Amino acid sequence: MDFFTPRDARGAARTLHGVMLLAAAVLGVYVLLDPPAVGLPLAVGIVVALAGGALALRVGAGRVPGWVFVAVPVLGVVLVATLDVVTSDATTAAQVFFLLPVLFSAAYLRRSAAWAVTAVAVAGEALTVFWLLPPTVAVVDAAFVGSVAVVMTFVLTRANGRTDEVVAELRHQAAVDPLTGLVTRRVLDDAASCALSGAEAAAGTALVVVDLDHFKQVNDTHGHPVGDAMLVHVAGLLREAMGPRAVVSRLGGDELAALLPGTTATAALTRAHHFVGTVRARPLVLASGEVPLVVRATVSVGVAHAPEHAADLLGMYRAADGALYAVKEAGRDGAAGATATPDGTPGVPAPRQETPAVVRG
Repeated sequence: MDFFTPRDARGAARTLHGVMLLAAAVLGVYVLLDPPAVGLPLAVGIVVALAGGALALRVGAGRVPGWVFVAVPVLGVVLVATLDVVTSDATTAAQVFFLLPVLFSAAYLRRSAAWAVTAVAVAGEALTVFWLLPPTVAVVDAAFVGSVAVVMTFVLTRANGRTDEVVAELRHQAAVDPLTGLVTRRVLDDAASCALSGAEAAAGTALVVVDLDHFKQVNDTHGHPVGDAMLVHVAGLLREAMGPRAVVSRLGGDELAALLPGTTATAALTRAHHFVGTVRARPLVLASGEVPLVVRATVSVGVAHAPEHAADLLGMYRAADGALYAVKEAGRDGAAGATATPDGTPGVPAPRQETPAVVRG
């Protein structure tokens, strides 16, 4: 559940380790310099528990269950309240310890979990001071500590929320090409690595590489805005032709690609031929005065398959590129499948097939 998942699990584990170690050290010094007349065994036990918990977090950083990050601050509030009541200590120094769980939670937990821990801390501190102090004094102390806890949580969770929004936007920008809306090469590579090593590896994975024919002429003749519109148009046709499960990417410039997990080489090549025909039959149409501007385009497509043509991602790129350039040498406007060997050595591309035109329905 998101409630129990910290914003940064590894950082949260390290910080919690430090907080627990600090609390153990401070409480240990307090016990040595001014041993409580009542509750000494409990105080020593808490010191040992804090030190042991800090050590466990240090050793197991990165493998800590999410619920631990909420349970430990709540348990910390309970321990502080218990120790204060047993030792009859309601001094400011004792009450400050209630803010440590709040500080950690506001910095590392989700907003809802941080406010939940803050509520527990405020309630625990109020119960403690009302148990130990006269009501008039307890009200002031509870209001002071509670206000600090609430302001601390509000400021930190608000700042963290803004930081998360910025990070999410940066990740989106890094993952999506702003012009075509397709994913970037990095996302495609990550998806390919997962497909080649995951459950769909047995069924095979196909890679379709696309290059727009004579794209420079489109830019030179009609201008770069029309060239950009052509890229967006062809990208949409590629996404449509490859199907909903495909990972469609812009590799750079006018080069596009599609990853088809769990797809045979024959099925991928069939989709590639369909796409070539679709691009030929559906030109880009732009409003331009009274007469719309119609810009026709063709594409060259190479298809590779793992494990049939390559054993890894690099081999798939090489095999697909080999097939793509074979199409270009044969006159462009077509698709061909690779025949690379499973070790990734490029072979002779399969013969180029004429792609039947696709008529819009």
